[in-house]
Amino acid sequence: MWGWVEWLIVIIFILLIIWGGIKRRGYFLKDKAGNKLHFKEYMKRWGQGIEGITPVQITKTQLMGTWIVITGVIAGIVINALTRMKNQWIWIEIVLIGSLIVSTTQIIGAYQKYKILKKVEQAMEDAEKNVI
Repeated sequence: MWGWVEWLIVIIFILLIIWGGIKRRGYFLKDKAGNKLHFKEYMKRWGQGIEGITPVQITKTQLMGTWIVITGVIAGIVINALTRMKNQWIWIEIVLIGSLIVSTTQIIGAYQKYKILKKVEQAMEDAEKNVI
């Protein structure tokens, strides 16, 4: 098993490779049009994009993320149940089952919120069409 020093060395090595690539190219990323973006320009555009996120998009992202968490919790329960020996580590299953209950409640709430926000967004679009 690797210690924290080995992980730190690997992370520093990866960051040096990324930094070297940026220095060699002279830019951070390219946009959709193929224009070269430096880090400051990228962060400025990223900030503008984040400001334009709608509540429906936020809720949809929460839904997708919660499904990933639920999948991981279920995998943890199954793996722990298969590898447990002589009732050791039963407390891990208890914690994971509690986490599954909380995550399931979160996904139900996020789904209800998503449905309501979609209805509100649709009503606003219909109202804009009727005004024009």
